[in-house]
Amino acid sequence: MTECHGSASAYSLASPDIVSEEFEGEFVILDLSCGKYYSMDPAASVLWRAIVAGVHLQDLAAAVDGAPAVTAQSIHEFAEKLVSYGCLVRSDAQASAPIDPATIDTLRASTTPPTVEMFDDLADLILADPIHDVEETAGWPIRKPTAAN
Repeated sequence: MTECHGSASAYSLASPDIVSEEFEGEFVILDLSCGKYYSMDPAASVLWRAIVAGVHLQDLAAAVDGAPAVTAQSIHEFAEKLVSYGCLVRSDAQASAPIDPATIDTLRASTTPPTVEMFDDLADLILADPIHDVEETAGWPIRKPTAAN
């Protein structure tokens, strides 16, 4: 089954407040607007990388057709979970980006469906100490001039 249930096939980041970083092959996503962060297993991490790079779900599902744990349904459920968390939005992008062969290998080798966990235990701390804008040429912190200056 390679169909994604007739729903959106393309997704993009929900906002500039959604940032991610890869640590030893697994992504952590941080929502700067609310302080929640999300941890992903290896299968979810390669899906995240592919989806935000512009690979359509139907192409991912076709590439892993017959895989034991990562199926069209689990790919769709993963993307929709990230929509419900506010990390992704459905997109009307027409062209799909190419899939990295390593992505296919990781998804086919996975013995579990893609898993993402949400944490909010550091939300108060993250929101109390916002990440400041940094000017590459001037350093940090730089106060932006206001209209009154």
